[in-house]
Amino acid sequence: METNEERADRLERQNKDREDELQRIPHQTIDKSKWPKTVRPISTSESDGLGIDADGRLHWDGKPVEIIGRRIDLTWTQTAVAISVAVFTAIGALGTLAQGGIAYHDWACRNKEPSIIACPTIEPVRHSVPDSD
Repeated sequence: METNEERADRLERQNKDREDELQRIPHQTIDKSKWPKTVRPISTSESDGLGIDADGRLHWDGKPVEIIGRRIDLTWTQTAVAISVAVFTAIGALGTLAQGGIAYHDWACRNKEPSIIACPTIEPVRHSVPDSD
């Protein structure tokens, strides 16, 4: 059981910790008029799971809350690399498509299946035998 003196010391430490937290990360003004109708304030029993960092990002149970629709800002180099990867992926996809089409055409011609492009006709080779006069 905690004595009054221990309880007072604990509360003093908690208050000092809270003051330090508020100094590092100050309170932010909340405008509930902008909230959607489907959002409610968190209850006191749920509030222990919430946190906020120095940049104002929300955390739930120590993990950052994903904000849908937040813009991603890339550096010029990151943008150039992303575009290059997209272009070369598209080129690779076109090459794969062409290779698959050619493989199908070859298979279809060998197995007498329908093909988009006409199969080449193979003429039998006739060997002429010279006369033995």
